[in-house]
Amino acid sequence: MISKRIDKLVEWTKWPAAALAVVSWPLTLYAWGMLLYKAPSFPGYLLMFLIGVVLFVLLARSSLAQTSFASRFVELERDLTQSVLALAMLHPVVGYGKNQNKGSRVRWLGRGNWIMLAAPYFIPTATILMWLVSLILFQALRSLILGFGISYHLTAVLLQCQDGTSELRRLGRKFCWLFLPPANCFVAGCVASFALNGFTQIGEFLVDWIGLPQLLLESLRSVLAPSFPPEK
Repeated sequence: MISKRIDKLVEWTKWPAAALAVVSWPLTLYAWGMLLYKAPSFPGYLLMFLIGVVLFVLLARSSLAQTSFASRFVELERDLTQSVLALAMLHPVVGYGKNQNKGSRVRWLGRGNWIMLAAPYFIPTATILMWLVSLILFQALRSLILGFGISYHLTAVLLQCQDGTSELRRLGRKFCWLFLPPANCFVAGCVASFALNGFTQIGEFLVDWIGLPQLLLESLRSVLAPSFPPEK
């Protein structure tokens, strides 16, 4: 089956992806630093983004966050994410089982691969859906929704990692620690960039992310380059 070949190819990328995620930490932190430096240039959008974060914090501390609706929402988002990835990788979804092991309820044909298992823990599906709905709103309100959405995503990932799920156990503790934190930091940077100035700011975030090695190389060259006296 083609899906088995896809799984085999994807599984070969598991530990290289973890290594790349670890190596990317300095790049992501530098891009975040540049984003924070530029953020005051968009005071209105920055304020709305922060209001969205505060609104989520207030909601998370309310009694609503302790209800079955909240946990059910997290489950539905996880199911949707894995269903989309399963279909994209040619694994037909055959049903949804009971959530007995604090993990996926999605049942697909075949074993699957690490991307299908890890996707709910670094792809902010609910945030993306909220952003799509917010396209009919003003940019400032979209910034608020994105602040709320990314706060929800990071909190949901943290809580699920603390509780442990069947997917995380299959992925392995070491891999999760290596891959998920830098991946979510990068995703959060992209979301925050879009909240401030749309795709333009995402482009700048990616340029800063990619440009750090070149910046370091140029700095190293300037230090090591021999100094010659000016020509007379």
